[in-house]
Amino acid sequence: MARLSHKTGVEEKGQRTARSTDVYLPKEGMEVSWCKKCGIIYRQKRWIMDPAELEQVKADPAAGTMVCPACQRMRDNVPGGVVTFSGEYLNKHEEEILDLVKNIEAKSRAKNPLGRIMEIRQEGAELIVSTTEDKLAQKLGRDIFRSHKGDLHFKWSEGENFVRVDWKRD
Repeated sequence: MARLSHKTGVEEKGQRTARSTDVYLPKEGMEVSWCKKCGIIYRQKRWIMDPAELEQVKADPAAGTMVCPACQRMRDNVPGGVVTFSGEYLNKHEEEILDLVKNIEAKSRAKNPLGRIMEIRQEGAELIVSTTEDKLAQKLGRDIFRSHKGDLHFKWSEGENFVRVDWKRD
């Protein structure tokens, strides 16, 4: 009995497709490089922050320089996520929430040096935090929700790595 295939697409069997369409990811073929703006190291498809290793990489003539995806996003002002905090509760606990946001970013940056806060700004009664990574914005919203309760909503853009996170507590 013949099997019918319901697969769609024009890819040939065995051909690989691109894993990501993110324009901020480094191109193939870069072995060891370091960001000339922030000093993080790109090695074996991973970004790491290690000051001692950075000195070794800088001394290596085979190592290249580049601008990391986080620095590119900051330069282009293209956030990966935007977190909006609002409500009466925010007015009373703003300093505590800001400290928690900064602590979350510091812990996250130890694991993923590309996840950074681009900007923190006040617009009326809202506090808006822009991040370089969608996962960091998601983590900020979840951790603030976990510790301060309230209402949390995520809005993902289709086809892009961008999330809008809204947290509110009255």
